[in-house]
Amino acid sequence: MPGRRQFLAAGAAALAGSTFVTPITKAFAGTPGTITLGFQKTGIPLVARQLKVFEKRFEPRGIRVEWVEFPSGLTLLQALDLGEVSLGNSGNVGCIFLQAAGGHIDYIAAQPSGPKSEGVLVRADSGIRKIADLRGKKVGYAKGSSSHDLIAAALEKSGVKLSEIETISLGAADAAFAYDSGNIDAWVIWDPYFTIAQKNTPSRVLAYTGDIEPSSGFLLANSTFASAHPDLVREYIDGSKQAGEWAKSHPAEVTAALSAATGIPANVMAAVNQNARFDVTALNAPLLDAQQNTADRLFALGLIPNKVNVRDIVWKAQS
Repeated sequence: MPGRRQFLAAGAAALAGSTFVTPITKAFAGTPGTITLGFQKTGIPLVARQLKVFEKRFEPRGIRVEWVEFPSGLTLLQALDLGEVSLGNSGNVGCIFLQAAGGHIDYIAAQPSGPKSEGVLVRADSGIRKIADLRGKKVGYAKGSSSHDLIAAALEKSGVKLSEIETISLGAADAAFAYDSGNIDAWVIWDPYFTIAQKNTPSRVLAYTGDIEPSSGFLLANSTFASAHPDLVREYIDGSKQAGEWAKSHPAEVTAALSAATGIPANVMAAVNQNARFDVTALNAPLLDAQQNTADRLFALGLIPNKVNVRDIVWKAQS
């Protein structure tokens, strides 16, 4: 029977209705000698790492900071679930997949997405002018991703069923080639690919994510760790806020750092950062309501095997 690793890696749709194996998470008794932080080469975690924000907060308490880089939010979520890392962050959809599979994570804070950091693109010479015009067209996006949710929500808002478009399931690299070459009519994608596509190919945005529904990424903790060490979780939230505030007041430095880390040209990264937000906020009702709407939509689409209540995994010590 597939476990949560397979569930996340396969993208839930192929595994709807499966039984999941619950792995044993690490015990987090006592103050840890090392705190392990998961990150990707983007946003607030990368800024915090470069500024040594958490080292300055945890090392005086005798706690060493260990950073573990992940290629995607899904692999980071797997590690959080198993207790291989204690704290990290991810986008909205992967969190729902893991919760539906019985994962051991808590939402501890939100990172609201920029309203223009993801969207539905068509080439500038396309006759497609609005979302409803996508009926019968080839639309590329990664199944089981935030873009899957975005196109489903956008179509629903326009009175079109997802089944009325021709879905072309593609990862970002393959979708970029298909979009540039005209093999798909539209592409639903997030930054930095969203911005890069517009730089490379004359394009028109049919809808930004902010036009459809507010979205957020999340700061996350392994649930066992969060229960055992609420003081360290609060320190992580506060440090993330500190890094975010620094990023907002130092855009040139952030652009240079992210460009160096990712290899994306500085002029493109500057545009990506203009679309981004570097805020860390409490888990308020509007953000959780939007996340619940996404969870309900994923269930209706058959992407998760059971309904979930996103508030069930909100960290109980949230103040």
